[in-house]
Amino acid sequence: MKTLMRLFSLIALSLLTILHTAPAPVSAGQYLLSNNGDGFKTWTIVGESTLVMNGFDLPTFGLTPPITIDTVRMSVAQPVPGQAVEAVIYQDFNGGNPQDAVLVTRQTFFINDSGVFIGRLSAPVTITAPVVWVGFYMPVGFKFRGDLSGSSVLTYWAWTPNGTFDLSNLRSPAVFGPGDGSAPVNLNMAGIARITAEITPSNNQVPRGLNPVSTVTTGSTGTSLSTQIIGSSTTNLSPMVQYPNCPGVYYDTGDTSVNYGGGVQVFCSTVYTHFVIPAPAGFAQRGLLHDISLYGLPPENQSPLPFPITHCIRPLAIDTTTAIIGIAYGTPRQWVILPSVRFNDLVCAEMRHIGFISYFVPQR
Repeated sequence: MKTLMRLFSLIALSLLTILHTAPAPVSAGQYLLSNNGDGFKTWTIVGESTLVMNGFDLPTFGLTPPITIDTVRMSVAQPVPGQAVEAVIYQDFNGGNPQDAVLVTRQTFFINDSGVFIGRLSAPVTITAPVVWVGFYMPVGFKFRGDLSGSSVLTYWAWTPNGTFDLSNLRSPAVFGPGDGSAPVNLNMAGIARITAEITPSNNQVPRGLNPVSTVTTGSTGTSLSTQIIGSSTTNLSPMVQYPNCPGVYYDTGDTSVNYGGGVQVFCSTVYTHFVIPAPAGFAQRGLLHDISLYGLPPENQSPLPFPITHCIRPLAIDTTTAIIGIAYGTPRQWVILPSVRFNDLVCAEMRHIGFISYFVPQR
């Protein structure tokens, strides 16, 4: 699955905002969290995808939880265009080593430009713990900046050699620790990663030492979900296996065998009876209706799934360059258009809910 660079890391079903380069004003937090000093140094992700995250002790800034976070930032020296970066926020109730920190949110972004990346969360999150960790899970080749403020335990690194790990469990990476030169990370950053977040304190608190955010312009803005993302034509799709009863529909066996330890099975059946589920505004359904089912997890754990399972559809040739995947779930089932990546003649997306799947084309 490493050859896929984890196909699901190229896609972003949790993504409600795919990013372009044109700046635009957005709603923002009131203050910018910062531990950073002067200077710049560039760090490169090598070997395997890696999480780098900064810790912020709110009482140090004179803040008492709760606070709200709606935007994350990172200084990018060189992105890996077309490959996803996952932003994560954790809260830590006891400080110290953040292995027991609790995941609050994760959201995937596509970062295509250097400079200060500003990513708006699809929904603000509330932090109730005294310590918050903000990080990015970055692909191989991605370059980010740190400062030169001196050795610190405020930036942690995490990775698993030749594999991935569960971002919802910081005890799961094989390597986890601060970038202060100590084992097991054995990297001395001589500073702190330039990773931060925009916050809004509760009860009109005014923090110490934090700059206010008066006007924020994103380095990237949302684009319509009707726009296909073009993936690399050299991506290894061998883990994608076609469902026996749904020609042209594929699922990622790496997702089921690695993330679920082979403990789940997925099935697909094509539905030929008529289901009246209105297509989303601006789209026309062109694909057949397929019903995806999963065994090995109780129903209450299937929406959302603990880990996404990437699915691909081969659309009609006339629709290849415009097809977008949608899923229908819930009671009653309703269609949701997903960010979709095209690899040659396959259009792929991460499925985080079990239900119907089909493809759509935008109406012009």
